[in-house]
Parts: sequence; C-alpha cells; structure tokens
Amino acid sequence: MKKKLMITGSFPPDICGVGDYTSCFMSSHDTGIENWSLYYSKEWSLKLLKKKISVLNSYNTESIFLQYPTQGYGWSLLPQIICIYYSIFTNKKFVVILHEFSQRSLKAKLATLFLFFANEIIFTTDFERNYSKKLFPFISKRFHTIKILSNIKAVKDLHKWEDRKYDLMYFGHIRPSKGLEDVFQVVLDLQRAKTVKVAIVGQVLSEFESYFTDLKGKYKEVIIDYYLNETSDLVSCLLNNAKIVFLPFPDGISERRGSFLAAITNGALVVTYRGRFVTSSLECICFFTTPNKASIFISHLLKSITKDDYTEKRLLQKRYLENELPSSWSSIVKLYNEVVEHDS
Repeated sequence: MKKKLMITGSFPPDICGVGDYTSCFMSSHDTGIENWSLYYSKEWSLKLLKKKISVLNSYNTESIFLQYPTQGYGWSLLPQIICIYYSIFTNKKFVVILHEFSQRSLKAKLATLFLFFANEIIFTTDFERNYSKKLFPFISKRFHTIKILSNIKAVKDLHKWEDRKYDLMYFGHIRPSKGLEDVFQVVLDLQRAKTVKVAIVGQVLSEFESYFTDLKGKYKEVIIDYYLNETSDLVSCLLNNAKIVFLPFPDGISERRGSFLAAITNGALVVTYRGRFVTSSLECICFFTTPNKASIFISHLLKSITKDDYTEKRLLQKRYLENELPSSWSSIVKLYNEVVEHDS
C-alpha cells in the first residue's frame, strides 16, 4: 500500500478539536494505518518554507493530507503555500481536510481560499461541501464528504434515565462564542425554582481562563460541579451520567459538533438551538429551544419526560449513529484511502 503523510498543527495534549480528530485517526486499528506517517509542528513561520518542504519530502510519501484549521497554525499562510506547491508543482497528491469554512470570519475565509488549489478536498459535512460547490462549481469533482466521529468513546453500559446523576450538563470547549453565558443563566433560573444537579465538563485554553473566571464570578449563586481538562475516559463516564446536555451554540447545532456526537454516543439527550446547519436527522434526535425560552423548556423537559420517551429518543440516536456516520475510525481511514485513488 502507498505511503501517506498527515500534517497537523495541533495534536494532544494540545486543546484543539481537529488535533483530537487527528489523534483518533492515527490511533486507528485499521490494517493500513501503518502506511501513514504523522507530521506535527507548532512552528509555521513563512521563513520556514524551504525547511518544511525538505522535512516533508524526507517522508518519501506519494500523498500528503493536511488537517485544517488547527490552533497550531495560528494565522500563518504557510499551510496554504505548501498546499499550492505540492498540488501544482509536484507529482504528489495533496489532500486538504477542511473542517470549517462557511462560518469563518472574512479574513479566515480569504486565507482558506488558497487551499482550494488542493488536488482533493474532504469536508466533514454535506453543508460545507455544498456551500463550497456554489463558490467553486468548476472543481466540485474534487470535493468529498467524510463525516466525523466523536473522539469520546461510548461507555460499555449506558445508564438508565433515572440512574443518571446530573440533570443538566454542558460539555465542550470553554471559550467565548460557545453560548456559556446562556448555560449559566439557565442554571441560575432552574436552581432558583428547585434543586437541579449541574456539571460543566470541558477544556480550557490558558488564554480563556480569565474569561471563564469572570463568567463564574457573575453567577456566584449557582451550584455547579466543574470537570476541566479531564481524560476522555472520565468524560465518557460523566456524559453517561447526564440526563440532558445543553449545547447553546449561537450559530446552531451541526453534524460536525464533536460535543453533540459525544453526548448522544453516551445516551444523553441534547437540547440546543436551531441554525442553518440542522438536517432532518438532527431534527429527530435533538430538542430545540431559543435563548429566551431555554430555562422554561429545560425545566418542563426534566419534569415531563418519561422512561418511554427517553427510550424512544435513544433508539433514534442509535439509528443515527449507525446509519449516517462512519462505523469506526478504521472506516474513516479507508475512506481517506479511497480519496487518494479518486481521479478528479
């Protein structure tokens, strides 16, 4: 089997969703993963171009995959230059895995445009792929969709609804633009009315620690258990103890939200907001509310849901996981291999 190289700017223990994704991919037990090499670096200054090309060439691979974006690249354009160099001026096949595009800032979108020189591009949702097709219909044959899996594994035995310790949980990155303000307000409203057990589980980058400290300071009345920067095994156990996971993404839920996938993988019900990324499948397996009605909605859900309601929703979650996502990280590796063989 032909050798392949994976490039990333983030990798555990770095706090980055794409880095976690890359780690799960490279840790796959697929029989062909031994033909993959990993190049991970946090140094992406433009002056390193010649050195980077020399190092990448030393791997002697026939195809190169670039995970983008990652925290490690920062605002460097070096990944884009490397993409153009290998895609146009060499015989190596260059593939970009584009995790985000449509929702990025104008500056980030303009920088991302240079990655469309790649020989093939993998998107993680059909929405992102279709969005790019409208912009670049003349190269759409190069576009592929390979949906993500959660880097948080499912526990062996899912708890019943009544055995789950936490009534409400937030899980995900702790930073601005994740809707955390809504989480604290909902908890405040709920706990003023009754005793509600709540946990916040997530990863905090050092640059956002002061943001989180300030946010907690504004809501001193709430009682919340905090689990920060924990192992994936503990996160799985915590999600298995959550009745409802509240994910108030300002731009709405989408299939590429790893926190959403981790929650339903471990049997929690998801309450979230609508957005333009909501598919018919997501409509079936999530509960939707709005920022001004979230407290009332979640309170009512906790009071009214029955064991049969939970079982029915859980079956829909299971069906979604089995029918609409890759079956394993090994299957994702195989899909990547197929992209390399694609003739665009």
